Amino acid sequence: MASDPSYDYEEEAHSDSPTEGHAPRRPHRHGKHIREEPTTLAELQAYRLSIFCFHHRSCYEFYEKVASIQFHLELAHLFVLHLHGDQATLAGVTFTLTPKSISLATDIPNIGEQWNKRQKIDWKHYKPYIKPGFLRQLKRVFPFWYVKDEYAPLMKLIMKYFSCEGRFSRLYAYHIRLLMHFTQVRMMNIHYFMS
Repeated sequence: MASDPSYDYEEEAHSDSPTEGHAPRRPHRHGKHIREEPTTLAELQAYRLSIFCFHHRSCYEFYEKVASIQFHLELAHLFVLHLHGDQATLAGVTFTLTPKSISLATDIPNIGEQWNKRQKIDWKHYKPYIKPGFLRQLKRVFPFWYVKDEYAPLMKLIMKYFSCEGRFSRLYAYHIRLLMHFTQVRMMNIHYFMS
């Protein structure tokens, strides 16, 4: 690895994570990928820290709405299929996704740092969340078990409730950035991130 890991990035791919270079991709066996948006608050409520973190970032109320209203799987699927750029047209109605429209729909404030997945995260930001023995082994994608035990339950809930990841064996830099947001280290504009 380079002597200064904070600047060792995949520039060509505009990666936001440190890497050791451009090794050829190997086949991965990460288990079945289940992308499922949660419709209950049970798992979120089982971990007190997550309730505090989600409440503090005004996301908990959004999940309360989802739990009470539920969602229409087929309609959500159609919306995604018809989403081109920042617009989706369904039944002749065009929906434009902007930070403002997402804020109105979710009641999550449209404030914070504008950050996207292609931006770099400095090496120092990983330190509070990654087990010390693995800091120098970080790549563009790294195993979930590199995360410190005290943050692992919150990270799983962020992945499940926020990014609807479905696969918990690996992490990207944006997962660390989301963890920074929910642990009140560095607030980001959720709407800008999602749009």
